[in-house]
Amino acid sequence: MRSAPLPAHRPRSLAPILAAALVLAAASGAAASEFPVGKEGYHSYTEVAAEVATVAAAHPDIVSRFSIGKSYQGRDLWAVKISDNVTVDEPEPEVMFDGTHHADEHMGTEMTLHILHWLVDGYGIDPRITTIVNSREVWIVFMVNPDGSEYDISGGKFHYWRKNRQPTPGSTYIGTDLNRNYGYRWGGGGRTSSNPQAITYRGPSAFSTPEDRAMRAFMASRVVGGRQQIRTAITFHEYGRLVMWPYGYTMTNTPADMTGQDHAALEIIGKAMARTNGYRPEQASDLYISSGTTRDYQYGVYRIFSYTFELSAKDYPDDSLIASETGRNKEAALYLMERAWCPVSVLGAAVAAARCGAFDDDLEVYRGWVLNPDGTDTAPVNARFIRADPAATSSNGPKQLGTTPSGSKGYVTGAAAGSSANANDLDGRTSVGSPAIVLPAAAGQRLTFAYSFAHSAGSSATDYLRASVVLADGTLVPVFTLAGRPVDVDGVWRTASMSLDAFAGQTIHLRFEAADGGPGNLLEVQLDDVRVTRPS
Repeated sequence: MRSAPLPAHRPRSLAPILAAALVLAAASGAAASEFPVGKEGYHSYTEVAAEVATVAAAHPDIVSRFSIGKSYQGRDLWAVKISDNVTVDEPEPEVMFDGTHHADEHMGTEMTLHILHWLVDGYGIDPRITTIVNSREVWIVFMVNPDGSEYDISGGKFHYWRKNRQPTPGSTYIGTDLNRNYGYRWGGGGRTSSNPQAITYRGPSAFSTPEDRAMRAFMASRVVGGRQQIRTAITFHEYGRLVMWPYGYTMTNTPADMTGQDHAALEIIGKAMARTNGYRPEQASDLYISSGTTRDYQYGVYRIFSYTFELSAKDYPDDSLIASETGRNKEAALYLMERAWCPVSVLGAAVAAARCGAFDDDLEVYRGWVLNPDGTDTAPVNARFIRADPAATSSNGPKQLGTTPSGSKGYVTGAAAGSSANANDLDGRTSVGSPAIVLPAAAGQRLTFAYSFAHSAGSSATDYLRASVVLADGTLVPVFTLAGRPVDVDGVWRTASMSLDAFAGQTIHLRFEAADGGPGNLLEVQLDDVRVTRPS
């Protein structure tokens, strides 16, 4: 079990929470706890704070309430963790839900509250929900944009307000669209704007809003041992009854920053959820191009299988529709929580066996690898392992390949082509080490990885690519070695596979080393798709 502490601000007493919320509401000048006549069934910020506090106080064994940060006007961004051992950071798949990035999309808040109640009220009663709570860590952020939401209902009428309430420097305009302010592909094309007057104003820079910075910090806090623990997510918006998956920034189904398997799995899961709620499933850009969104950020930076749900058939639906509009998404929400154990498992038994084991890294995003882990590398910096999109080089045939087996990135010895084929090739030794891998105590696990090992005819046995298992005491146990020989060998992607049965039940690291031990030789090494398969 991991011992990382929970986020701060976990009050249990309801009275201080309500008092603080009322003070903030009064300071904002808004009738914070009341929706306009006929919409009173929706929850205002104060009512959300009270509701969530009441639930957490009644169920302290499975619900922990905390704030991920403050809005521009100082309101806490309330969240909960739901899990059976809620005060312990366990190595369980994690799921994230959030609502109301856009102030006028109040059904998003209702959706998050209903998920809270489904899990809490069903725990110990509904076997399916009990299993989810016992085997997952579920995070819910109820109202990402409380300032805008409170303004939208102030004065007993709707203001049709979308953005937050942060003034724009050098302008008289108020507000940034929080779902255009995330850092991944921020400022790109599509339905986003650099005009502070626009409802899709993206802000003067990525993460210029305190609300999005709080979301960024929270997601970063779920990186443990270099690996993001949140595996699936839904961000709730309104309206249109849509289930959308990444990306929104491009019309290309599988761009360079997405693997083919991920795209296929995202689509399968999205369509499966849509079959349960009657929504239209589509890639986000099929609706329109958008950049700087939370969905694209979650997948692009962390490979979280993140979805946008556009709730309801119209904007500002009657409060009599809250139960039906949220209820139609119960099966989808539960399904995504279950799929969090390994989203790509929807691609079939063979993919699940290969990619749902103790370790799975396509090397497309940073997941905790350490360069030169023992400090003994001798290769020039420009020739050492680096995670990058490699440039192709050729000398009597291809040597460094400009493609990778999946996505666009891998570990490569000197990614740039340089002025000649051997300008950035390996000279000396370079190494890279994985984060800790906890192997189940079961037989049949295998280490697999893709590699290319290319060299000129000047190579010898002093050139090599080696994979080792690093034990808890630091001992290196080589499990794969490929040596050079005095012939010209072109680059080609191959796959290695070896048993890890000797290490079952242990916590290990992986170490990859490459060396060019002789002068005047051209040597290029590339790695990708490092995995530990499931036990047989």
